Amino acid sequence: MIRLAPLLADWALRYLTTPLSPTEPAAAGHVESLARVLRRGDVLLSEGNTRVSRLIKRLTGSPWSHVSMYVGPLDDGHDPPCIVEADIAAGVRSIRLSELDALNVRILRPSTLDGLHRRRLAEWVTSRIGSDYDHAHALRLGRRLLRLPVPGRAKASTSPATRFICCSLLAHAFASVGLAIAPVRACADARACADPASITPADFEHAPVFEVIGLPGVGRSAALRARGDEGLAPAVVGG
Repeated sequence: MIRLAPLLADWALRYLTTPLSPTEPAAAGHVESLARVLRRGDVLLSEGNTRVSRLIKRLTGSPWSHVSMYVGPLDDGHDPPCIVEADIAAGVRSIRLSELDALNVRILRPSTLDGLHRRRLAEWVTSRIGSDYDHAHALRLGRRLLRLPVPGRAKASTSPATRFICCSLLAHAFASVGLAIAPVRACADARACADPASITPADFEHAPVFEVIGLPGVGRSAALRARGDEGLAPAVVGG
């Protein structure tokens, strides 16, 4: 008998990660500009173009649906892998700047970290490449955002993390160098909101440890082209 659960899970992942519209990623035309500005340890807030991205934005009330980290070139070449992210389908992986599939991007820099701590931050994230995506964590977080009770058996483990979602990957990395990223939104359950497992992409945007970094020559017009809607005020592409 064919096992239905893996087939249903595979179908759900493909459904959730299918692009909603054929738009050009914001980073596609600005790889060189991004490469000149980015430093190790920079956080990339991004607005995705998939069903799961739309769901995250709706639940959090934020234009941002994903976070990743620039770790520096991981091999030689014109466009080397240099970003590490926790992807819902692929798990923790490295991607190239040209593969950053986002409608809009904002760069956040941990301004209090020196070069040594930035290197440690990047090394910690890079060492997790190959780890699985934490689908159970994502479901728990969704329940919290909907203010639904989290069953006791579904509560987070206190053991060292081996699976990650995009936010928990970066939150653990910053904790390893002494920086805490805390949830800032209102919440019915104060204890749940104090839990790092409740962190969303919006919390990185509001965290006081970051400064927003602008991109020379990338402004409103580029953001509108990426968004594909001249009638909407854009989110920031790089600043």
